[in-house]
Amino acid sequence: MPASDKANVILVSVAIAIGVAIGFYSGYLGRETKRPGEAIRTSDATGHWKRHAEPAADINAEILTNTRIRLIMQAIPTFALLNAGALPESLDALISDGLLGKDVIRDGWDRPLIYTADHEQGTYAVRSLGPDGVASDDDIPTL
Repeated sequence: MPASDKANVILVSVAIAIGVAIGFYSGYLGRETKRPGEAIRTSDATGHWKRHAEPAADINAEILTNTRIRLIMQAIPTFALLNAGALPESLDALISDGLLGKDVIRDGWDRPLIYTADHEQGTYAVRSLGPDGVASDDDIPTL
């Protein structure tokens, strides 16, 4: 192979390598995650890009609700330790004692979480009515 052909092969190979490196560096090749405010794009078998919808708002609200229920379930024993073993009368007591922020006692759909306590037995539960806001099969129970 003549020297000029070898040089052309090397030049083309270097150009391809640089193009691929720039593509990965800029985030447009091999990317399956999304940037804030951007829908996820993946390549299908044909090599074409297709746009996927954002996750449903209810999924995000359910995750937020579960997280808040966990926080409350951790704050209630702390409240009891600080108050001679007494359970809070309501979730507002956790706020007034500084154990939680006031937004934590609302579910992901911005409705109050439901707190029930049996003060004699020392048991308690926290739940959400779920996306529809009525007692039904989609309620989110204490974790």
